[in-house]
Amino acid sequence: MSKLLQTLALALLAASLLGASPAGAAAPVLVASDRCNGQTIDDAAQHVRDYDRHPPGNGTAQLLQRYAAIADVLSTLNEEGEILNTLCSETQRAGLFTQIAATSAWALALDSDVAARLNASCPAAAKALPAMMLSDAWLALARVVNERDGQVPAAFQDIIPKVQTRAQAVDLTLPAWADTSAYWRDQVHAKAKSDAAGCPSPAPSPTP
Repeated sequence: MSKLLQTLALALLAASLLGASPAGAAAPVLVASDRCNGQTIDDAAQHVRDYDRHPPGNGTAQLLQRYAAIADVLSTLNEEGEILNTLCSETQRAGLFTQIAATSAWALALDSDVAARLNASCPAAAKALPAMMLSDAWLALARVVNERDGQVPAAFQDIIPKVQTRAQAVDLTLPAWADTSAYWRDQVHAKAKSDAAGCPSPAPSPTP
């Protein structure tokens, strides 16, 4: 599989992981649980923090390894959101889902960096694929902000500039919170896939 196809597949995986908004789902509170202490989210955030501090090497294998590692973090966060939605009270969920959104957006911002490097040989793909991830990141944040009637959580203050700066670099216009929707995100994805399709496929990456 080419680097471009691998990167696109991982971008689509990231999108599918964030396709549902657990914070907005209704579910019964089953039992009080220590799971509601946010430890799993904190662990995921620590991984993302480490990735931010220590960028991957320049080799294709190293970049793909980091890409997959961040996808694992996103998968963990998505699964944790589904679990917490059934175990925790509404009050607990509000804070936990804010943490999940912040960590997911941060992870997607880092993944967009890797996508750009993997596809540096084709400028169109180097912009298009990061744009997909950054639209997912912005939507993850917007869902929480909009559920709070426009109030931006303090946990987002450091994350928002990470997304905004990268979006500006790939010519992605981020809408106001109230105008950010799954429809907007899907439009970004559709254009990105079209733009990336015009790139010649890079040489296949080495077999792991």
